Amino acid sequence: MLETTQGIVLHYNRYNDDSAIVDIYTLSRGSVSFLVRDRRHQRKNSIHATLLRPLNIVELVFEFRPSASLHKIQELHIAHCYTSLPYDPIKETVALFLSEFLHNVLRNEVKNENLFHYILYSFQWFDTTSEGLANFHVTFLTRLTYYLGFWPNIDKKNKLPFFDLKDSIATDTEPSHNFFLKGEEVAMMPKLLRMNVRNMHRFLLTRKQRNRMLDVLTLYYRLHVPEFRDLRSLAVLREVLA
Repeated sequence: MLETTQGIVLHYNRYNDDSAIVDIYTLSRGSVSFLVRDRRHQRKNSIHATLLRPLNIVELVFEFRPSASLHKIQELHIAHCYTSLPYDPIKETVALFLSEFLHNVLRNEVKNENLFHYILYSFQWFDTTSEGLANFHVTFLTRLTYYLGFWPNIDKKNKLPFFDLKDSIATDTEPSHNFFLKGEEVAMMPKLLRMNVRNMHRFLLTRKQRNRMLDVLTLYYRLHVPEFRDLRSLAVLREVLA
């Protein structure tokens, strides 16, 4: 049976001259991989690669088969047209980094409507906003942990000296492993957790602080997401934002 749903394109990988494998996070099924025909010189019965750029918001018609690893798209349309994201070099670099990050963490994610709408709203907002965006990638990844189930557990009233990255909890004793924060970095955590897209422009962070937060977040995800892969776009992001 065919179903129609919205999706957010996460990854496009050319398979051969005639086809590509596309990973899309869908509203109805979570992460789904599709085999699509994409002939560079023959448009009939093919889907053009420009529709499948990372983070494109699409509407698709497909038949879901639980036993299949790859599915076939019957129809595909752009559901939302970005106005600045593909044309602004800095926004595009941030978007490519976050699309790789999302592809990494959502590979086996099942249907989660709240998660889908969080991602959808975040990138629509990012596309239409022109100022105060320096903290967007850090804010987005921090708040994403809430929807994935490992939001940091910090008691705002009791300022404990350590934060255990493995157990996601502040503690008064130093953990027996090396994956923890202490000192000023623990003091930064409540500030990080208060940030959202509406207020993040009020948090004045240095480039060094922002880079350190990104390092901590990457490690945090690595500890909580199975088979978390190295991020090839991270170095590019640092260079562009330097």
